Amino acid sequence: MAIGLAAYRAATSFLGPPVASLLGRLGPVDGIWRAGFRGAGTETHRATGTVWVHAASMGEVGMARTWIEELLARGERSPVLLTTRTRTGLERARRELGDRVAARIAPHDLPGIVGSVLDDARPRRIDVIETEIWPNMLVEARRRSSPVTFVCAAISERSTARLRSLGIAGRALFGEGIFALPQSEAHAARFESLGVPQERIRMMGDLKAAGAARGVPEGRPFASRPALIFGSLRPGEEGAALRMGVQLERHRVRTAMESGEAKARQDREGIFEGRSRALLVIAPRHADGEARVRAVFASSGFELAARDEATRGTDVVSWIDEVSRRPGMRAALLATRGELDRAYGAAWGAVIGGTFAPFGGHNVWEPAARACPVLVGPYHAQVATAIDAIVGEGGGRIVTGAEERLREALDSWLADPELERVGAAAARAAARASGATERGIAALAAWGLLPKSAPAIA
Repeated sequence: MAIGLAAYRAATSFLGPPVASLLGRLGPVDGIWRAGFRGAGTETHRATGTVWVHAASMGEVGMARTWIEELLARGERSPVLLTTRTRTGLERARRELGDRVAARIAPHDLPGIVGSVLDDARPRRIDVIETEIWPNMLVEARRRSSPVTFVCAAISERSTARLRSLGIAGRALFGEGIFALPQSEAHAARFESLGVPQERIRMMGDLKAAGAARGVPEGRPFASRPALIFGSLRPGEEGAALRMGVQLERHRVRTAMESGEAKARQDREGIFEGRSRALLVIAPRHADGEARVRAVFASSGFELAARDEATRGTDVVSWIDEVSRRPGMRAALLATRGELDRAYGAAWGAVIGGTFAPFGGHNVWEPAARACPVLVGPYHAQVATAIDAIVGEGGGRIVTGAEERLREALDSWLADPELERVGAAAARAAARASGATERGIAALAAWGLLPKSAPAIA
């Protein structure tokens, strides 16, 4: 066993019980932190002998839904054990998958707690969505002969180098019983460098594309879409969002002045013959981003219309349409959970959060599948394969360098009478990338990891 892995195992084995005893009492009784110290329980007992699927947070739970639905169609038994590390992820799992899953907060990576979950659940396989590498979970699963598959796997070069430098990577952790279904060839090479044997790696693609392309909700006709949506905004991107809002407001005023009072009246009434495209909708990735957005936009004179869980009444597309008809300097804050996907149906363009600050980016396939042109900033490493496919098809742009590059890119979209063609190209790219689920299932079948009674793969 590698020195780093041995040290991690020793430390967590020795300190695990006192840590659980002392720190396990912190926070609310029903809080996420305390829930992570629970071992076996009702959920693991209900899901005994089924697949354990782990999804880190709400976004990964959406991918897990696509994967779980396919697993059940291929003969896996329900309820699947589904773990996540966030409250919003848990709520989404229960809301969207119901009794098809036994959902709970994931255990902390302490040998005793992880072992308790494994002993009670006795999973026939563990599927980790994207990549959360918890050494004790992998080691304890292998000890119990439960194979682990990294599904839609992605890992950065930086994380790969860190695991290797810490002495955690290698066959002792990633050898027998570990499988990888990476998103791209680059991710496949990194998993192989960590110690996963080449014969247990098969390129799958991106589950986000598979989920986005299936059951696309109907949106507005492109010519009447009023909004530019900044989706999954992260800390440090509020300034970029404000600059976009100011740019859109200037465009609205300029369009009204150029077209005279008749056009100004049309704009106020929400008629888009002049393609004013004047509303910015900001959807923060996490709840703590809402206050930052409010503060930045309020201090700049914007009227910020907000939609939260307490006020979500009408359909989100209708809400965006209504806000876009209001006069004056306005922007919109989408602070609900689970509505961003549908909101893209009212958007003529999508700016992807986490790419204008060093977070690596978020889901680009949701807007692309809704025929929405996609714009990303320089920090898009986590979605590089996807955005390259979209840009290669002509469905999006990558903005790097100085602030004026972003302004130029947005100006070009605002002035483009053929922007709908860009959106159509994004949709084509999403459709071509939507076969990830089928490729993943085929790999499981080839490795003998599906139930023997599973339906044949077409």
